[in-house]
Amino acid sequence: MNFDDEDRLELQFLAGGSIVEHAPVFSPDGRFMFVRCVSKVQVYATSTGEITRVLDDATAPLISLELDLKQPDLLIGCTTTGQIIRWNWRAGVVKKTVPLKLPDEQTIILTCNLINMYKGGDTACAFVTTRKKSGEQVDYFVVNTSTGDQIEITCGLKLKIRTPIVDVGKGQFKYIILAQGFYIYFVNYETWTFCRFRGHKKSPITCVRMSQCEMVAATADTLGRIFVWRDFENQKSISNTLLHWHHTEVTSLGFSPSGVSLYSGGHECVLVKWNLARPEIRKFLPRMSSVIRHIVVSNDNENVLVCTEDNAIQLLGGSDNNIKSTVLHFTYETEDKTGRPKFPMGLRLNPRTNTLVLNGRSGHLQFYSAYTKSMLYNLRVVGTNVYSEEAHHIVYNTQITQAAFNINWMATGEVYNDLENFAEVRLKFWQYSEELQSYTLNTEIELPHEGGFKAITFSNQFQVNNLRCATAGEDNVIKVWGLTDSESIYKRGTMWCCLAQTSYRNLCIGSICFSQDGSLLAVGYGNILALYDARNPRLPLQTLSCPPGIDGVISKAQLRLAQSPLNGTRKELTQQRQQLWDLLKTLINSNDEKLIKQAKDLIVGPPAKAQVVDQTEDASKEAIFRYIMKMPELGLHQKLQLLRRFGVECSIPHVLRNRLLQHLTQRAVIPLATKHRLRKLDARLHRLHTRHRYKAKHRLSRLTQRRQNFEDLVPQDILSLFSVLKLDENSQPKKNGKGKLTMNETKLNHSNKVNIKLKKFPTKATPLQGLAQISHVQFGAGEQAHLVAVCTESRVLIWNLLTLRLQAGLKLSVRQLAFDPLTNLMAVITKNDELHVFQPNVPLPLYQRSNLPKTHGLAWLPRRQPKQSSINVDWQAQSTLIMLTHSQKIAYLALPGQSPSDDAPAPIGFAQPAAPESQFRYATFGIHATKQQQVSSDFLEKSGPLIVGRGEHSSVNAFVNLSAHTMPAMSLICGEFVKSLLIPADTTLRHSSAAGEEVAVTNGGIVNGNGVLYGHSDEEPEDEELDEVTKSTLDTRKTLLEQNEKLEDLPPGEELDQQALDNRLKTITALRTKLRL
Repeated sequence: MNFDDEDRLELQFLAGGSIVEHAPVFSPDGRFMFVRCVSKVQVYATSTGEITRVLDDATAPLISLELDLKQPDLLIGCTTTGQIIRWNWRAGVVKKTVPLKLPDEQTIILTCNLINMYKGGDTACAFVTTRKKSGEQVDYFVVNTSTGDQIEITCGLKLKIRTPIVDVGKGQFKYIILAQGFYIYFVNYETWTFCRFRGHKKSPITCVRMSQCEMVAATADTLGRIFVWRDFENQKSISNTLLHWHHTEVTSLGFSPSGVSLYSGGHECVLVKWNLARPEIRKFLPRMSSVIRHIVVSNDNENVLVCTEDNAIQLLGGSDNNIKSTVLHFTYETEDKTGRPKFPMGLRLNPRTNTLVLNGRSGHLQFYSAYTKSMLYNLRVVGTNVYSEEAHHIVYNTQITQAAFNINWMATGEVYNDLENFAEVRLKFWQYSEELQSYTLNTEIELPHEGGFKAITFSNQFQVNNLRCATAGEDNVIKVWGLTDSESIYKRGTMWCCLAQTSYRNLCIGSICFSQDGSLLAVGYGNILALYDARNPRLPLQTLSCPPGIDGVISKAQLRLAQSPLNGTRKELTQQRQQLWDLLKTLINSNDEKLIKQAKDLIVGPPAKAQVVDQTEDASKEAIFRYIMKMPELGLHQKLQLLRRFGVECSIPHVLRNRLLQHLTQRAVIPLATKHRLRKLDARLHRLHTRHRYKAKHRLSRLTQRRQNFEDLVPQDILSLFSVLKLDENSQPKKNGKGKLTMNETKLNHSNKVNIKLKKFPTKATPLQGLAQISHVQFGAGEQAHLVAVCTESRVLIWNLLTLRLQAGLKLSVRQLAFDPLTNLMAVITKNDELHVFQPNVPLPLYQRSNLPKTHGLAWLPRRQPKQSSINVDWQAQSTLIMLTHSQKIAYLALPGQSPSDDAPAPIGFAQPAAPESQFRYATFGIHATKQQQVSSDFLEKSGPLIVGRGEHSSVNAFVNLSAHTMPAMSLICGEFVKSLLIPADTTLRHSSAAGEEVAVTNGGIVNGNGVLYGHSDEEPEDEELDEVTKSTLDTRKTLLEQNEKLEDLPPGEELDQQALDNRLKTITALRTKLRL
């Protein structure tokens, strides 16, 4: 089955994308901010930090986004393909799209900035920098954003190759500041004159900023220095001021609207506020979440936006610098110099809320809801401080490497290893708190393993009683943890402690997994699968290993012969295959050592044991020599090998022979220069810092070992060719009396007796043959709980624990595996980035896909409303496969237009009629009547209209839960909202006495719209023989009906006295109670 031809699923992205790659833009009043995310523009409310609108009309990534100077309702953006898009951001519609008229179609737009210039259009012109190809000079021009035409300018500025950093002054002083490398350009875009300056000590410029109220600009470099430039009209009057606090490069600058203050940020994660009049006065906001990328100040100086590198935006107050709100997108740890992966724990699923859990910012775990496409929260797991980056040092932070989840517990493993001191390893158990709606630390274990963790897993995801947790460490030890009573006098309750530990032959641990019921623990040691009793894991119950060759590591040969002759098969081929099969059977059945040795020589290959062909005649050797030397597809080494096979020797000129001999001596025979260089490197290791010395020593030892292997193999091949070139000692020419060499130049030496020694193939050059290493172990679930899937380097093996036999095998090189307990589906990602989905009982692929992006992890997300279809028809009917890619995005496979949030229940609208059981709750006096009914529920019987319904789906809750900034106009929803609260009631029931009518009867009385009983007639009975009790009952009923009619006959538009209404309600309730008694 060809899955590629029938595959209709598309790779779609659920979350990801950087919102801090570009600086945000404030609205004129500062109430909204516009954030670029690839090709989308997200509009956020600054007061709450919630998204209000998404503008997704761009077809390519946006490189610029600004508000028009004269029309603040227009948002102008430019894409990398040269499209100018104008939005009315208040209405959320595109007004116009204008393509730029570029000189070449292959031109790439680098920057686009609006300038305070209007020529022939209703919007401002833009200053654009472009480049045709990589490595070419940067060009610039001014365009009309209304028409896309270029405006002719006369400027002698010539830019260099690097991508420029540009900022534009849009106020009274119309200047453009550009930076390329360590050069700074100030361009007046009215006269198009410019000045060029060079940075101090030729330090590259990292960011530039222009003040909007005066002729002041600021630049920053990689050394952490900030220069404030003034009066840059010409080189004579210019002046600059040095501001230096940062010890690493400055990443962002921002002027206040008045130009009095300057904000700066860098890798120290500290926001610095400078007073330009008195630079010694500084204010600091330390411990920002990550490296500061952008700083934007609103026009009213009330808000300051700080974009950090962990994909978060923090809104600060302009006066007190307090954090008002935070916009959190899909967060991740920043790049560092350690080379460690950003997501070491991969992708996990929290079974309590079905949220995705993965590494977030340094020392945190982020919980992301795929149903609502929102970040729930970041949980700080590591309790230590986060060290900031340094310029010339590698800084290590504590990293969360493993995590496991239960419905009530979470286990995390963190490691701090600076490659200099002993590694710090901690195991923490967290308990979910219903009050805080988050996890709280329960138990912390110091140094549970040496070196770090291999895996952490719970015995059951949904079980709380008799819960176990197993951890595997780098020390090849497995420990089982359980819950016990706390022995601390400061905290009573439960705690986790180690119940048992075990190891097996000190073999390396690949993976661990509990069975579905938690009774068995499977561990992969090398190529051995060990099964333990989870209650007492001292000794393994069973150990399973594959025969050689099945695990895919030991080399083997496959020969398939048809049982019956096929149509069209050539007879000679069938005979050759049969002879080969007979030869193999003879080899297998015989114990002849000589025959086995010959077979091994054949496996080694002809080049190792090549024999010299029959000696040719002297006349034909010259033709052979010329023919071989004219073959351009062969190298020198290959040509010499052929000459050696034919027994041809040749001599070369003296000068060339010396050069060739010197080259071979240096490169292969005696690499003295290389050995001398390695000795020098080894002697210089003591100069390095101890933090880097171990890593450098390890790399140098690996290099020395590879060089030694090369020296053991290559010289044998090269030395054997010396006889062909007559460079060995036996073919050295004799010296004459003057000490000069005598030899014939360019002359073939025909020798009838060629004695060439056959080289012996070295042992190190044979193919590596070892044992398979188990990387993943996974139990089945339900009816397939007796099956265990084991993944090695090139195989997926399915073991049956009932028969202790190998049931099936797949030829897959698995890198990542995810198991779905709902459907028993296993999804694996191979080393070739291929996806295979199958069940362990039937290892046939349900789905295959190739050319997937590199992934960090996989997880199955259960659907909120599963589809009623078979997994053979839709393998994602019960759960959706989620992938975490190397581009820091969460992806999934679905049909076009579908997402994991599409199976949510339909929201209740105002136009839907209110549920009959919840009508009385929202009546005029429904709340008071409900309270009174709850008080007297011991002796009052139930009545139909007083049934309490589901409040979470009511119209009032839906109306209250709407966000104010996303609510439509009140005139559009008021009518439907009032209609949803109306209670249908027939007013003629009060005057109807027909016995055949269907009315609500409760204890012989009819219930009216307010839930009060009344009789079948308003007239008093004519029977004069009634006793006093009956007369009293009738009087009470009559009074009750009169009070009720007064309430119903009140005009709806008249203003009512709340106190009077309450008093009447109390009277009605008291009369009703008296009537009941």
